[in-house]
Amino acid sequence: MIYGYLRVSSDEQDVNAQKQGVDGFAAEKGWNIDKYISDEGVSGGKDPDKRNLGPLLKIVQKGDIIISSEISRLGRDLYMVMDILHFCMERGCIIHTVKDRFTLGDDIQSKVLAFAFGLSAEIERQMIRQRTREGLRQRMKMGVLLGRPIGSCNSEEAQKFIGMKEQLKQMVEWGMTARQIATVINCDRNTVYRLIYKWGFNSLKGCSISADWIKFESEKKKQDRKPSYKDGPYLVVELPRDKTVELIKVGLTIPQIAEQMPQYSYEQIYDTILCDSEYNALYRKNAQLKLVKRK
Repeated sequence: MIYGYLRVSSDEQDVNAQKQGVDGFAAEKGWNIDKYISDEGVSGGKDPDKRNLGPLLKIVQKGDIIISSEISRLGRDLYMVMDILHFCMERGCIIHTVKDRFTLGDDIQSKVLAFAFGLSAEIERQMIRQRTREGLRQRMKMGVLLGRPIGSCNSEEAQKFIGMKEQLKQMVEWGMTARQIATVINCDRNTVYRLIYKWGFNSLKGCSISADWIKFESEKKKQDRKPSYKDGPYLVVELPRDKTVELIKVGLTIPQIAEQMPQYSYEQIYDTILCDSEYNALYRKNAQLKLVKRK
């Protein structure tokens, strides 16, 4: 069997360019592609078992061939690429890469090439991460709050069902199960659980949501948001609330607020405004809008 493996890491990219390259390579060899395996919008850092590549690796046999655009399409991590190649070598499956023009089988040259290009892919991934981190850090220094507003209800799911709030409450009071409610409002049962918990209907008599699910969501809600612009934890402090609210309401940016409060570091002020729901919402309505328009 001859397989073509295609992967792009974002929804904006298209696998057609890779497919054309694989088709052309196979035509040069006089081969016909028996089956294409595609992972669209999937990061190469994700474990193969969580991609369509995983099931493919489980069925390959001796003499099978996998054609990929380049070795980094298999994975963006050195050890992951090495594991994939090692697995294929044990099965007797040969991997061909179109752009690199490499044939990776069970020989010393293939192992050296696999190591070298797997290392290159990992270095590239680390550089992308570093550039992303630097970009976020720059936005932080400008005073732009990162991420979504705390407690925002702007997801497609929330917008879709907001008009059914009273109807959902009534069905919960009637003692309908989550599965029955999901059938009525045409959604998944877990969506019903999330809406019941979000709107506080889990305290109503007749609610079928399980205590274990409520406990899980409660613990998840308590977890701190992960920093995206640094490696360390958030430096949240107790800012003078009245003064901070006043400065935010007049439209001062975080760099300007930091000048008004020299007793706190810039990161302390930024992280506190980012993580406090009142500060976060006020800031986005005032200075944040000006900063975004300025860009």
